[in-house]
Amino acid sequence: MPKVNLNVSLNNGHLEVDQAGNGTQIGRGEVATISWHLTTAKGAFNELDASNRGFAWITTPPPEGVFTDLKLLLHNEEIQITDNNTDPGGVSSAGTWIYQLWATINDIEYSTIATLPPATSTNPTIKNL
Repeated sequence: MPKVNLNVSLNNGHLEVDQAGNGTQIGRGEVATISWHLTTAKGAFNELDASNRGFAWITTPPPEGVFTDLKLLLHNEEIQITDNNTDPGGVSSAGTWIYQLWATINDIEYSTIATLPPATSTNPTIKNL
């Protein structure tokens, strides 16, 4: 199973996901583990519950079963998800989804999307081919 590792850093007051080399394009028929690693010292991704989200889909959520096993690891410095680009349950897994990450660094909350201050210029995506 392929593994995609994405570094997340604090840049000009927002979180930035390094998606160099089309790192979040998953080939048709593949199952891949996608991991986001917070590279900023004294920070952690927020919890994955409704009251203090660390990860959320911004566009229409993907069909049930395409993404599974969302979890926090390594003292909340890593978020991991499984991408099942294999048409689970007969539902098409092809598509592009924008997501948002939140982390608290030095007691200040930051995000990858402009809807949460401070403003940001990135809209990270996962694309299933």
